[in-house]
Amino acid sequence: MVLAYILSSALRGLVVGIIIGLIGLLFTSVPVARPLYLVAFMLVICLLFASFGVVGGLWARDFDYLTVLNQFILRPLVFFGGVFYSLDALDGLAYTVSLFNPMVYMVNGVRYGFFGAAELPPNESLAVLSALTLAVVALDVELFRRGYGLVD
Repeated sequence: MVLAYILSSALRGLVVGIIIGLIGLLFTSVPVARPLYLVAFMLVICLLFASFGVVGGLWARDFDYLTVLNQFILRPLVFFGGVFYSLDALDGLAYTVSLFNPMVYMVNGVRYGFFGAAELPPNESLAVLSALTLAVVALDVELFRRGYGLVD
């Protein structure tokens, strides 16, 4: 059952991403330098967010809880994930702390897929995200096994 939730959520994310990409192509052309890396990162990122979504769904008692996850966890990770700045602009401690943010690896991998340039080795980024995805899937399985959030 856990796998069905994760795969269906990931599929929804992929479909939405593809639709947004196709709409974007109506307005501009986007280079894809490394299509296999881009697909690999898209799959891993969708699976990771789907797995986190299952954890959030089990934890949340209502939609306000999900808003808390978005506002206080996801949004800061995005802002401090190298989306709006280069990691090279950070000093030693800030750079090291940034490496604990999974969004850094997502942004790095997607940039590599589109532009062929990355601040971190793309295989390292893919390995980190894959390991994190497996860990969160294992957490999902354990939460379901214990019945956490399934019954009041």
